[in-house]
Amino acid sequence: MEHIDQMSVPEDMKWELIVIDNNSKDDTRDVAETFCTRTTISFKYFHESRQGLSFARNTGIQSASGEIIVFTDDDVIVDRDWIRNISKAFEKYDAACIGGKILPEWEKPPPVWLKGKLLEYLALCDYGEETVRMTEPRVWGANLAVRASMFQKYGLFNTTLGHTGGKLYGGEEQQYLERLLESGENIFYCPDILVHHCIPAYRIDKAYFRKWISDKGELSALQMGEYNKRNIFGVPLIVVRKTFQSMVLCMLEPFSRSTEDMQNQLNLYFNLGIIKGRLKHYKTKTESN
Repeated sequence: MEHIDQMSVPEDMKWELIVIDNNSKDDTRDVAETFCTRTTISFKYFHESRQGLSFARNTGIQSASGEIIVFTDDDVIVDRDWIRNISKAFEKYDAACIGGKILPEWEKPPPVWLKGKLLEYLALCDYGEETVRMTEPRVWGANLAVRASMFQKYGLFNTTLGHTGGKLYGGEEQQYLERLLESGENIFYCPDILVHHCIPAYRIDKAYFRKWISDKGELSALQMGEYNKRNIFGVPLIVVRKTFQSMVLCMLEPFSRSTEDMQNQLNLYFNLGIIKGRLKHYKTKTESN
């Protein structure tokens, strides 16, 4: 949190720092208490026992008193002018929400296959040096600012989404931003609102990407509800067909030698995740009957 304490903040700006400890098993509380003794920032600490990123974010929203609520993560280093530039952006643009640039801080050099759209899986965001009015929900929670009035108007984050326990479920901020866009609200990407995302070595391992996309497929399947079209034990036949197609592509192409090969693998694991989720749904439905 030292980088937050060292930010360049306008003297007339009133702001507060809220730390949500999402039922952590480490020394988060001790770190927060130590920080509190040596900072002049208005500081709040809350322990949220309900496991899940959406629960943590919602607790922060409900505890905040400002007109703009800004989100970041514990593995992020914010730029010195982060808060200053967020304030300027909201003064300049009629925005409900603003996302900023997220650049990587690699623990070790990334593999050659990790580029293009795959970088979004690591919550990295760089759309260039011009401000962009977004038409898709493609800014991320590691660097996101939202008017508090939006949460009063549209509600909080969906607590069935987001990372929870051992599952890398996501999509909570994208679902929320989609709601804003569909309601005609403005979302902007501003490149001078900058943070650096610390990427540990395990997160650029192929196994992490496979688990992430498999969990995403599982969540998608669980949200599908009843599926009355052609299926096998609740698994859509089209998913079965796509799974076999992905298997064939993976067998024909050398594994992980290029971005395209890695994308073929992820397509396969996404479909396998859907199958897993649909079988879970079918089992739950059968046991309840």
